[in-house]
Amino acid sequence: MSQVAPLTTPEHKPPRRRARRAVVLAASALIAAPLLAGAATPAMAEDGNTYFTTEQQVLDFLNQSAPLNQKEAVKGYPASGQDSQEVKLDDVEKVYPHDQALKDVPDKLGSAFNLPPTIPTEGPDIRNSSRDDKEPWLSNWDAKSMCGQPSHNPGGEQQPCGFVGVLDKAYPVMQTSASVMGKAQFSYKTQATVGQDTSQTSGWSVGGKVSSELTTPGGPGGGKAGSELNFTYSESTTTTNKWTTMTEQTNTYDVPDGVSGRVEGRANGGWYIGYNVYKLDFTDGDGNRKQKMVLIPARVLIQAPGNSSPLTYVKRG
Repeated sequence: MSQVAPLTTPEHKPPRRRARRAVVLAASALIAAPLLAGAATPAMAEDGNTYFTTEQQVLDFLNQSAPLNQKEAVKGYPASGQDSQEVKLDDVEKVYPHDQALKDVPDKLGSAFNLPPTIPTEGPDIRNSSRDDKEPWLSNWDAKSMCGQPSHNPGGEQQPCGFVGVLDKAYPVMQTSASVMGKAQFSYKTQATVGQDTSQTSGWSVGGKVSSELTTPGGPGGGKAGSELNFTYSESTTTTNKWTTMTEQTNTYDVPDGVSGRVEGRANGGWYIGYNVYKLDFTDGDGNRKQKMVLIPARVLIQAPGNSSPLTYVKRG
């Protein structure tokens, strides 16, 4: 899979979402760390305090340590990490047409998704939204329950499921401190605990949950911000790169005079918009066999494949 460099957010505007999203990601304390070669140049106060003034600077910086793929795939149904808000087909088609997704599926998810020409084929069955996930061929089972079930054709292979999508939102903000007007100083603590999903449910992708805190005790900007994120792993993520727990760390932000400073916790991953997909090979009670490919609009939070830290905390000004 090719990587995006430099990384920019897509030009389209994703659907407005008012409710809190359930997410999936992990963490690293990179605050005021030396800038990697090729990254955007952040602002620097006279005392050497480094902070970022634009969103693009943050994206460029994170793209050095946790690069994201423009396209992603997940083998198995993404039981963790899906956006809880409705995802509509019209919004997905604007950035990732279903015709292209159908071409990508065998390449990204494997030959199990091929449709043999010897079996009568219907469809493809393209659903109108993420809530339209009931299967009429199987008494309206939902996709999550159905995925990984034994073949519905005697002697056939296990039903294949997965997700394919394109990058929709890179490094989403998970937490932010209150803004403090400089000249001022405040300390902050960061920590994150990663709980891996140890279930062996056949047909589901592996993911987990991250519980994290950003605490600014006393003084200006005092308070605590916490969040829980559900996530899933990229198909390209190796076992050694899976997110791990981040121990508690204490840092200090010296906000320069005239600057409104804050700290942001950014997920080392991205929201991908695309389709949950499964192939159904079905034989009815009369022995008639047929098959189809089903695509259901979805939005999934996926870990950056090359970084084992769930979050990066950056200073903003």
